[in-house]
Amino acid sequence: MKAITSLFLLCFSVSLVAQNLTGRNPVIIPSEPTTIEEFKSLQSSIAITPEGAAAILVLAISLYNKNQDLGTKAVILSVLSKNRQKSTKPSAVDGMDLGGSDKYLLGQLDKYKMLSSGYWKGAEPTNGYTPSLPLTVETYTNPYSGDESTGKLKLFVATRGASSFRPVSVEKDTDGLWRAKEMSSLFVGMMPAK
Repeated sequence: MKAITSLFLLCFSVSLVAQNLTGRNPVIIPSEPTTIEEFKSLQSSIAITPEGAAAILVLAISLYNKNQDLGTKAVILSVLSKNRQKSTKPSAVDGMDLGGSDKYLLGQLDKYKMLSSGYWKGAEPTNGYTPSLPLTVETYTNPYSGDESTGKLKLFVATRGASSFRPVSVEKDTDGLWRAKEMSSLFVGMMPAK
């Protein structure tokens, strides 16, 4: 077991160097919301930074597995407002829903169950994607991520379920909060749990 752990740590370190990544501040989620109002409140305090936006999206993905209605609405709120569309459907939140390509991504959460916890710190295939507590999201940038001062940044969300970290592009929205603009890589399958 010690050899496997050492090999895993070596592969993880090589991956960081190969991707030329620089760590951002980890984001801790103090508790999982049980209502959309609680999610909005948490989002307003965490999504004030690019890495906060990525963590809120990871939280929304995680919520989807536990409560599909709440998770869907949380994902909608995690996406940049100009990427949403007006809707009167029950799945809409504040009269907005996901656009067609982003809506497709929700189906991936049904297909790949490990995605719901695969981006939390400590979650990996060998422990059945069981996250460490408190729930924490680690993100990184690379030399091509852009400049946060422009209101746009590409982050890489840490995961132990894939050979490389997953990119997500975030932007500062009209209300001052950061949200996901392009997030499709977070909805791609991971290694199965062992």
